[in-house]
Amino acid sequence: MREALAEAEAAGAAGEYPIGAVVAVRGEIVGRGRARHNEARSQLAHAELAALQDGGEPLWLHFEEAVLATTVEPCPLCLGAAVMADVPHIVFALHDPLVESGLIVEAVPYVRRHIVSYVGGVLEAESRALWDRYRPGWGRP
Repeated sequence: MREALAEAEAAGAAGEYPIGAVVAVRGEIVGRGRARHNEARSQLAHAELAALQDGGEPLWLHFEEAVLATTVEPCPLCLGAAVMADVPHIVFALHDPLVESGLIVEAVPYVRRHIVSYVGGVLEAESRALWDRYRPGWGRP
C-alpha cells in the first residue's frame, strides 16, 4: 500500500486526484498506476486500470496470486476491470461512501465468484492526508 500511496502522491503533485494503485504478484509489484485524468484528457484514466494494464506477463500468468492495492476504494469501472483480469484480492485505503463497491462484491454473484478478499482501511489516514493536502474541502471520497 505504501507504493500505491507514492503513486497517489505523484498524481496529486501533478494536479490530478491523489489516487494511486499497484498490482503485486507473488509479493512483487508488477504494475503501477496513478490518476491521470487531466493529462490524458479522459475520465477513464484511472489508477487501477493503469496498474492492471501495466501488470503484463506476470499478471497474465499468475493472476490467481495477484493483489490490487489502491489508495481509494475502487469505483465500479475499476472493480469490473479487476474482475475481468481475474485479480482475486483487492486492498484499499480510503473508503468511498459514494462508490460502495463492496456492495457490488456482496450482491453480484459473478463478481463475488471472482473476488476472494475485499479489504478496506489499510493506511486510510495516509490516504486521507493526501486528499486533504491536494484536494482540500473536496468532500469525496
